Amino acid sequence: MPNHGKTKATLRERLRGRLAGIDPESAKAAAARVADRALALPELVEAQRLLCCLSFGLEIDTWGLVDRLLLSGRKVYVPRVDPQDHRIHLHRYPCELETLSFGLRQPPAGTLELASESVDELLDAVVLVGLGFDRRGYRLGYGSGYFDRFLAERRLATIGLAYDRQLLEELPVEPHDVALDVIVTETETIRQ
Repeated sequence: MPNHGKTKATLRERLRGRLAGIDPESAKAAAARVADRALALPELVEAQRLLCCLSFGLEIDTWGLVDRLLLSGRKVYVPRVDPQDHRIHLHRYPCELETLSFGLRQPPAGTLELASESVDELLDAVVLVGLGFDRRGYRLGYGSGYFDRFLAERRLATIGLAYDRQLLEELPVEPHDVALDVIVTETETIRQ
């Protein structure tokens, strides 16, 4: 049986290197193209309430997309990962944000949040970022499994945003991994 944990760790390092090689102007232009392509997706055209990751570090920028969604009158929720209960909590954005030690910005604990039992009936779509994606819709995150656990519990339209260089033919997949419906890069839209 393959050691997926070791393989994924190696891929994470390789993908971090790929991301570090993108110059800031190219990254900004690519993020704008990805946002344009994503906003044209039927899943986002029709969505009125979305969960959208707030990017950090080398991830493709989602802050501009979030601003555009808000300006169009959509309700945007952002995630807060909680290492105590290992779950994702959703908060209506804009809201107060705190910066964690590794640079991620998220709402602080105690901020008004969406009740977990209301997520399925209130959300229309989820927009995710990560370190890598494959053509089957699988996402490689940072290894904590927060989003896989969150998505496994519900059926929502799921969209991954990435640079072309984050796209791999195939990622190692474990039983708990959840494939996304659509992956959008600056040059491709890949549907499952």
